[in-house]
Amino acid sequence: MKRIVEGMAHVEWKQVLLVALVMAFAWCSLFMTSPVLQILAGVIPVMGGLYLGNRVKGYYLSNGIMLGIAGFLFGLIIVVIYGSMISAGVNVPLPQITGENNQQLQIQGIDDLVAVYFFYSLFALVPFPAFGAVMAGRTQQRNRELRREVDERGGRLERPGVIRTLEDVRGLSLPQFGMYVSQIYKKKGFTFHDYRFIDKDKHLDIEMEYNGERYLMRLSVADKVRVGTVETLIQDMRRRDIPKGLVITSTEFAPEAIKAAANKRNLLTIDGPTLFAISEA
Repeated sequence: MKRIVEGMAHVEWKQVLLVALVMAFAWCSLFMTSPVLQILAGVIPVMGGLYLGNRVKGYYLSNGIMLGIAGFLFGLIIVVIYGSMISAGVNVPLPQITGENNQQLQIQGIDDLVAVYFFYSLFALVPFPAFGAVMAGRTQQRNRELRREVDERGGRLERPGVIRTLEDVRGLSLPQFGMYVSQIYKKKGFTFHDYRFIDKDKHLDIEMEYNGERYLMRLSVADKVRVGTVETLIQDMRRRDIPKGLVITSTEFAPEAIKAAANKRNLLTIDGPTLFAISEA
């Protein structure tokens, strides 16, 4: 009851009533026009729910249920008005509604039309908008979480395309290079854990695991990797308690960077030609 009350308190009535009115009008227009359009009318409640789920900020089930109820009541009002016109002898087209065995129902007045509306519309208009709203809302929520994760990581990895030569490797952007390196090491038995762009997109860190040991890979596409890249990686490995590290570049290392890494048994440097040879092995 607490969740129901809380959900009802967060129903966005302006959005719900507007969508419900449009949904009810569209449903009644298609449902009472011709047998062919009656089939199309079945998608109206779900489409209304999907639209509402993309518009509201949360509490998708409560908003969807209220959309269905409001849509059903709006439709009932439309049917009552139309049926009253038929009963009063107003020259309006009679609804062409097909029942069982494809037989056309004879609508004589308001009582017939309301009965048919209840029979065909109650189940369609009430639950299906809620289903559509929940589905759309969950999709929106997943997309927001994905965007937040990408923002926290500083960007997303990109597919590198076809790599045939070393020059193709050197022409990769940092996001493409990250995907290229991760694909290589996955084929070698490494397990991918996470990635993050650092130093204003100058470097990309990829965390992987092999045989129970964690590896921190620092990637760069700079013209020449300097010693500072190696030193900051060593500091981050200590801070995050990661035992092994690799500095990987699509280009080459400065001599002082190679020298700094050579003094560390748990650190390797891999330049562009070496990486390309690993990928071809």
